[in-house]
Order: sequence, then C-alpha cells, then structure tokens
Amino acid sequence: MKYLLIDGNNLAIRAAFANEGLTNSNGVPTAVHYGVFQSLVSFKQQFQDYQFLMVWDGKSKRRVAEASAGVERGLVPSGYKENRPKGDDVRQELRDFYAQAPYLQRGIMQAGIPQVRLPDFETDDVIASYCKLLRDDSGIVVATSDKDYYQLLHENVKLWDGMKQKMTTKDDWEGEFKITPDQYVDCGALSGDTGDNIFGIPAWGEKGALKAIQEFGSWEKVLEEYKAKYSGVRNDFPDLKDNEAEFQRLKDIKTKSGKDKYPDITINMPFTGVALAVEDKKTKSITKTVLLALMFEERVRLAYSLKKMDDEISDLPQIEPLEYNEDRLTEYFDYFDIESLKDEVWVLGKGV
Repeated sequence: MKYLLIDGNNLAIRAAFANEGLTNSNGVPTAVHYGVFQSLVSFKQQFQDYQFLMVWDGKSKRRVAEASAGVERGLVPSGYKENRPKGDDVRQELRDFYAQAPYLQRGIMQAGIPQVRLPDFETDDVIASYCKLLRDDSGIVVATSDKDYYQLLHENVKLWDGMKQKMTTKDDWEGEFKITPDQYVDCGALSGDTGDNIFGIPAWGEKGALKAIQEFGSWEKVLEEYKAKYSGVRNDFPDLKDNEAEFQRLKDIKTKSGKDKYPDITINMPFTGVALAVEDKKTKSITKTVLLALMFEERVRLAYSLKKMDDEISDLPQIEPLEYNEDRLTEYFDYFDIESLKDEVWVLGKGV
C-alpha cells in the first residue's frame, strides 16, 4: 500500500492566499475551495495508486503546557504560537478559511477522501505518527511545504511541495544539508522558530545552527563541547546570581542600535559573570555566540521539545476510503462556482 498524507491546514491556507478575492455568485468566498480541489485533482493525477488522507490541525496540548511552564520559569517571554494575530488583526484570507473549512471538509468527504483531526495534536504530530506506524511496510508521500516535516524523511517517506513541484527524498536532503533528518530538530532548537514563537538562542540563525550540528551532531553535544572548552573562564568570572547591581549593569547594556544586547537574560543564568567580563573587556577568550548558547541552555532544551513532533500517538484512526459521490460533489462544485474544475471532477473518484 502507498499513502499520500496531506497537511490540510498548510494546503488550505496557501490556497486561500493564492486565490484571494474569489467568490461565488452570492459573494461567498471560494478561494480555499478552488485552490484545495485544484491541488487534489493534481495530486490524483500524479499519485494515482495512493490512498489519500487529509489531516487537519488540533491544538497541541503538550506544547502549550510546556511553553506556558517555560514562561513561568522565565525561560521564554511568551508562549507557543502566542505571536499569531488575533481578533481584528487576523488577515481576511485566514478568516475566510476558518469560515469555509466545514464546507470544504464536506466537499472532500464527497470526493471519497478520509480526513482526520485529533483535538490535542497538531497535523504534523498526526502525520508523524502515521509515518512511524506505516513506513516499514508502505511507501509514503507527505504533501506539505512546511520545513518542519524534514524530520520525517526516511527511506520510505518523501515530501512533496506542490507549490514548487518538488519531491524531496531522504538521500537528496542529506546530500544537501549534510545532517540526518532527526538532526533537523536540533537545528531548530538552537535557532528557534519565529513562526511558532519558539525561542532559540538570541542572535543564532539557521545557518549558524546548521553548521554547529554538522560539527557536533546534536544541540546537547554542542553545549557539552562549549562547556568543556570554557569552564575555566566561568571559574575566573563567577555568575552574578548574588550580585543584583552587577547583573542590572549587564542587563542595561545596549547595542549601537539601542536594543538590549542580552535580551531575556535572568539573574540565575549561567555565564552571566563571563558576559559582563566580555563587556568590560576583561576577557576575549569567548565569542558572543558561544556565550549566549551557554547562557540559554534551558531555553534550547525547551525549544527542542517544542520542535520535535509527537510520533507515537496511540489509537490512530484506520485509514479507510470513503464512498465517492459524484452527484453530491458536483452540487458542491456548482454552489461554489468552481466551473473550471467541473470537467475534472471524475478524476477524484475514478483515477486517470
């Protein structure tokens, strides 16, 4: 058996933005309907003998709880995905997607495509769990443009980006990045993820994180190497946890642009004394990037957990095809004025 596992939110939200402004004759937004079914027809033509599964987002109970605990401990300034627009700040295209999602899902059901949404897990967790369950005996393609899915690449798991028309295999990806898919999570732990409000090491970017993982293998080994190399300088300049005045002096240091030079530091962090020594020009033995990595170890630990997918969800629903109903699907197409795809509707139920 071969499976096409579709990241529903990723596909639908891209469709809503790519086709913004489309409406039917009654003024109902149709961008997400048109874009998603345009992609599904394309998928069916390309992956003819695959069993499809559309997976939709729940809310990650684990990540929200862990990030909230991190805020309480002072590890991060705000929680998981709390940077997302809310209320009146939400883009109209996203509002249209949320409003039309129930009708879209009914149309997908009439096309005979099974769908899954687990309330306490995000789409990537559900797909990761299906991949782990099925990959030893099945060929799997995951349809998404989300880079987080790199961690799922396997001899029997590929990624398909329909927007770029690009298939990514494990071998090709490892040849480009020079790390294994599992290690991609370590890169994210070091650099963070602004899209999901996951905080890594300040001033660390994706390139620097990748280089460190290529050299040392994991975020833990990166910090172990740094600790071993710079333990002496920490002894020379003890932490400031008992010296509030000196800690405040460190916290008040600004960059040339007027921003905090050491954002989010707390008095109980390691290597605060070394940081102040660097600023006072009492030592040049450690670079700022390494220093920040050592200061934010607990934040990196949290970021790693938030970036890693939950791939052992129990009691996953069986993937079983639904009955294809061409008449009802045609009615759906008629209502949403998806005229240009009506001639291809049969592809979804009968293959090509």
